[in-house]
Amino acid sequence: MVKVKKRVALTAVRGKTSIAVFLLLAGCLLASAVCAQDVRTYSKDTFYQWLQKYADAKPDFKPGDVLTPQDMEKMRPFVPPGYLEQLNFPEFKMTVGGSEDHTPRRDYMDCSEKYQAQVRLRSDGALENYLCGQPFPLSAISSNDPLAGIKAAWNYEYRWQNYGLFSYSLPWMWVRFGGTHSPIAIDYPPPEWSVGIDLSGKMPKDTSEMFGGGGTFQRTLQCFYQRVYFSHLAPLADKGGLLPAPNAQDFEFKEFTGFFGPFDIRGTAFIIYRYSDPYRADDAWAYLPQLRRVRRISVEVKSDSLLGTDHTLEDFYSFSGRILEWKWRFLGFKDVALVMSSQHDYAHYYGPNGIIPNDRWEVKRFAVVERTPTYPRHPYSGALDFWDVQNWDAGMLVTFDRSGKLWKIFQFTKVWSEDIKDPTITSINHGVRSTDFQTVAVMDLQNNRATLNPLYGLGFPDVTPSQVQKLYDINNLEQIHR
Repeated sequence: MVKVKKRVALTAVRGKTSIAVFLLLAGCLLASAVCAQDVRTYSKDTFYQWLQKYADAKPDFKPGDVLTPQDMEKMRPFVPPGYLEQLNFPEFKMTVGGSEDHTPRRDYMDCSEKYQAQVRLRSDGALENYLCGQPFPLSAISSNDPLAGIKAAWNYEYRWQNYGLFSYSLPWMWVRFGGTHSPIAIDYPPPEWSVGIDLSGKMPKDTSEMFGGGGTFQRTLQCFYQRVYFSHLAPLADKGGLLPAPNAQDFEFKEFTGFFGPFDIRGTAFIIYRYSDPYRADDAWAYLPQLRRVRRISVEVKSDSLLGTDHTLEDFYSFSGRILEWKWRFLGFKDVALVMSSQHDYAHYYGPNGIIPNDRWEVKRFAVVERTPTYPRHPYSGALDFWDVQNWDAGMLVTFDRSGKLWKIFQFTKVWSEDIKDPTITSINHGVRSTDFQTVAVMDLQNNRATLNPLYGLGFPDVTPSQVQKLYDINNLEQIHR
């Protein structure tokens, strides 16, 4: 009798265990917090193994198919680990589109064909004899070449961007996993910043269908952003690739970021100068409304959090640091499913935390490059960049903490300039042949939070010297007050 009781008790325990396991699995199928937290155990080896196992995988799905959570195993070879788990929720649908041609504009391609053969790597990894276009042909990027990683990095650095990215309104949204949110309102920058391009009142007024799903939007900053390149410009190849501006040869780019909402940060603005000399430190200035003065600031510690978000200055665009401050290793080419040619002009999100693109996906070929910081106190032990081999634009960034564990995944949703339908911004898109940043979703998987950056009024416009001189004049930083 005692043995029978023990057997019954053990059966009961096993029954409870089975129920617990069932509930855990069901929770994972619903993309619960428990399932999302499991990815924190992933390491660099997880990604090395994924790349090796699926290096030559070809999809058994085709354009027109719609994949759901029941098709996770079909998606696994083409969606990086850690990100695949974020797609595992009941409403998820991967609408598969054809792979669009992202060949850059003819003037950039002409530069590549004319000047590529003269480009060389110096012994320190810097470029020499580079004028414009793509520095290295795709055939020069090979796993057999120990310099392939830094060659890929230079191809990314000098990818096709016309004169640089413009975003009329760029919200920075703090997202906490779980909970609910309300749609955001799109505000407009002061006209003094958006020199020559006034889109006030022309952006989408109703964003309710853009921000679906869950997630708690704790705070939203509104900013205007523009980066302008001064050298190595394909449209000006006959002028040495230089913008007709003073000392243009000394600069790679200048960058303006100005915040205009909410009230407590309105008027805060930054200007950063990146020099052509790969060893020269950036210069930067900030206007702080509380002090009512412009101050020179240091941006040399590019690994610090930017205004409390999950971004750092180095994370901009996927990588915005200085190439010679990192070690580079090419890990191979990989077919990856991402949103690189959105069916929308502006980002649409859904999912448990409101950060997954509700869009058309496509499988494209990416170069996967690992970078390791030379700075010993850098918060990252390394990062993996996924760059589209057609135009070297970023599709995804994966970063690891000091212990080598998965930390953040940056998902860059792109829209092809020629697909833009909103007549408000077709003039700064059609004919450019570039992939525009439609959104950046930074997922901090260790802390169950994210930073979401949808871009409105985006494009790669032409610029004039007078516009550039006014925007990047340090004396004009103090022009916006509360």
